[in-house]
Amino acid sequence: MQALFALMLLAGIGGNGHAAEEQIINQQVSFTSSDGTTLAGTLTLPVNITAGVPGVLLLQGSGPTDRDGNQLPLRTDLLRQIAEELTSQGMATLRFDKRGMHANAAGRPAAQSDYAAFFGWDRFIADAFAAYTFLKDQDVVDDHRIALLGHSEGGLIALDLASRLKADEAPAALVLAATPGRPLNDVLRDQLERLLGEQRATPAQRRFFLAANDRISKTIRETGKVPNDVPPGLAALYPFYIGPFWQAVMQLDPATLAGNVTMPVLLLQGDSDQQISPEKDALALSRALERRSAGDHALLMLTRTSHNLKPLQNNSDPGIEGDVDPGLLRRLSEWLLEKLNR
Repeated sequence: MQALFALMLLAGIGGNGHAAEEQIINQQVSFTSSDGTTLAGTLTLPVNITAGVPGVLLLQGSGPTDRDGNQLPLRTDLLRQIAEELTSQGMATLRFDKRGMHANAAGRPAAQSDYAAFFGWDRFIADAFAAYTFLKDQDVVDDHRIALLGHSEGGLIALDLASRLKADEAPAALVLAATPGRPLNDVLRDQLERLLGEQRATPAQRRFFLAANDRISKTIRETGKVPNDVPPGLAALYPFYIGPFWQAVMQLDPATLAGNVTMPVLLLQGDSDQQISPEKDALALSRALERRSAGDHALLMLTRTSHNLKPLQNNSDPGIEGDVDPGLLRRLSEWLLEKLNR
């Protein structure tokens, strides 16, 4: 099928909101990754299942984000809301806490010297594959009708995993929400520039931190190691053990990966996203998908919507808390059901 490109502007479209509790069943589950790490998650199922249903694996964004999409005290409940809506429409969903975090904190290595290997990029890809396999193995799930849905960094994981799988293993559909379309070092530099502007840094401070970031990024890409002279202002972004992880992620070209996958792809992007650029990232992914010889795609560009897919109430609203637009959830469910019920 030739590539299909659709750009839709959504604003204030109606819907039923996220699902009522009585429509779904939440099961606390665990599964094992390739290195033996146990991962805890939530399998959400429709009530009164009578046959194999489509499944969707949900992958959260960067940092210590939990299975629901939260970095407390910041609560987005993004993945929880998506899971409940999709399940209310007849799909099973699985979401899980990251390795070494939240319910899986006991599995974190005692020695920080082991963090580099434990938190390597390929470990996160392996965890996603283990979750994908676990979902496929559920008797109530049709293993030929499973999609991956990733938010932000989770979109990169979903895209990387989908590109690695053989044709007979690949997911039936892919949803990339607020996902980078460029190498991550370019995205991080843009984020740093924005943050310096918000903090009203002086021109000298801006030059200092941007130059330091460029130097650190270059060293990591070339050596896989974080240099010893990271300024305190950048220390949280570049802890000593993160070198191998950042090196692997910075070597990814998301647009190239997108151009190589063959399943249908849905891009979700808020036009008020302060982390991922609608123009530089979402459109780059869309152009790459449009050039494919097989597999359709659609881009939903969401008006006055944040990185967390929340509608902005005013110019000072960060778009973190509250409900995902019910119209977006409805469109997402409709697209997934169309692709997974082929």
